[in-house]
Amino acid sequence: MAEDAQYVLFINANDTSRHTSSANTAIYPNLGLLTLMSALRPKLADGGPSVGYFDGTVHGNSVLVDFIEAHAHRIRALCFSVLTANYGASITMAKRAKELNPDILVVLGNDHFSALYDRVMANQPVVDVGFHGNDVVEGFAEFMSDRLAGRLRPAMDYAGLVYRDPGGTVHRNPENPAEYHRLPLVDYGLVDSFIPHEKHYLDGQQQVYFFMRDRELRSQVVDIGRGCVKFAGERLEGVPLNACDFCGIIPGVREIVAPEAERAWRILENVHNQGFNYFYITADELPLTLWRMLRAMAANPPEWFLALPEAERPKMFGYARAEAFATGPDRIDTLVNKLGLDHFFIGFDGLSDVSLRVMNKQPVGGRGRAHAPMGHNLRALEGVIDRGGMITAGLVVTHLGITPEIMADNHEALTRIVEEHPRTFAALDFGPLCPIPGSQSYRYLTHPDYAEARAAEFGLEVDRAYLESRMDFYRTADELDMDEMIRDFIAGCCPKVTQDLVDEYMSRMNALATKHGIVIGGGV
Repeated sequence: MAEDAQYVLFINANDTSRHTSSANTAIYPNLGLLTLMSALRPKLADGGPSVGYFDGTVHGNSVLVDFIEAHAHRIRALCFSVLTANYGASITMAKRAKELNPDILVVLGNDHFSALYDRVMANQPVVDVGFHGNDVVEGFAEFMSDRLAGRLRPAMDYAGLVYRDPGGTVHRNPENPAEYHRLPLVDYGLVDSFIPHEKHYLDGQQQVYFFMRDRELRSQVVDIGRGCVKFAGERLEGVPLNACDFCGIIPGVREIVAPEAERAWRILENVHNQGFNYFYITADELPLTLWRMLRAMAANPPEWFLALPEAERPKMFGYARAEAFATGPDRIDTLVNKLGLDHFFIGFDGLSDVSLRVMNKQPVGGRGRAHAPMGHNLRALEGVIDRGGMITAGLVVTHLGITPEIMADNHEALTRIVEEHPRTFAALDFGPLCPIPGSQSYRYLTHPDYAEARAAEFGLEVDRAYLESRMDFYRTADELDMDEMIRDFIAGCCPKVTQDLVDEYMSRMNALATKHGIVIGGGV
């Protein structure tokens, strides 16, 4: 980094505290930040500030704090990607930077800000502006370039912008889903624009996943489509009622945004040209959400892909909703044999029908309760096994109204599946439900009547008095401790079980994975 350079820093802070989770330390970059950087950099004037990327999960937040302490005068803006886990740490760093240089612009975005933007703007004067939603890349790049040049548009009509007017009133502009087809191709080299990151990510992948070591894979995260099939339908205060109840992804204006197949292949070519050969596709529930695009991609592979020897063609992996494989086995053949997907993240989650229904994991196409969703999971597992693929299974240990009997049934099912197919599992990613803002499960904490009514649908119970004792806190707070949220969820939404019992089942899952050499974690 040049000694006199000025920076607009893009920051993925490490967690505020080490919350209860089985997830790995960072082995992939923050793609959202890299996309914003790729859009902004061409707009910055020669001789102006440079964009810089920093990932606190790789280097530790203290490295950035030290830079701020020594060089605050060189920082034009700090742009934080905030999730519930790292929001507090981000605010702490922003406050210190503002103390040293009040002219630093502090910008927030990502799911935690989008879910709680009104509270953040009310509670944190250190935050100057933010961006709400997903389709805000052009709005962000235009705002930042204008702000840095001192020529903001009087109308402040930048897509997705959240800002205060001179009177202090907070405004939120709509995002613009039409921008998706115009987004710049991501420059992954930007991870090393401030201090080195790429080597750390690649080394981490090799250490975590045995199959990446064995096959010399260089993996990268790729966006060829956004959304989830479960974001469609009715919403309650912005939260899709069809979504899994623990999902805190902010859905955006449109439930699904996808390019044409030719554009998707161009995005993949861009990643391949930068030296990567194993693509982590980010869209949720691929075989359903993006099936039209994927089918067209398989039917029309480009020349650059066909010119590669089959053994040297890049592979892919991503999220898959089990019912797509169970009801359309041809989809597995298309994904595995034609597009090269060989590893699927599948949300097994509760492992019993009642748990899957409570978590709103029943099949798409209605909110009926007569389906047997666990059967879809098992048929999907068999389909992947038959084609030599791997699975990372997502597992949620607790849910609304869970009982000791349900927990025992779920663990018995997990043990049976893993014992029968241990080498199929690349990883088990598990933990107790954390009701993050933006999810239906967070609404259980803010609206006890809603939690009680949903639990009653399944003959289950909550502790309404406990939930009411914590309700005001969750309706007003912007900084949340994830361990505390988990404890409150267990006490208020799972009164039939104890924290000790949850910890016992977490230990059993650890032991099961360790016994078979399965990676613990794997969520990215």
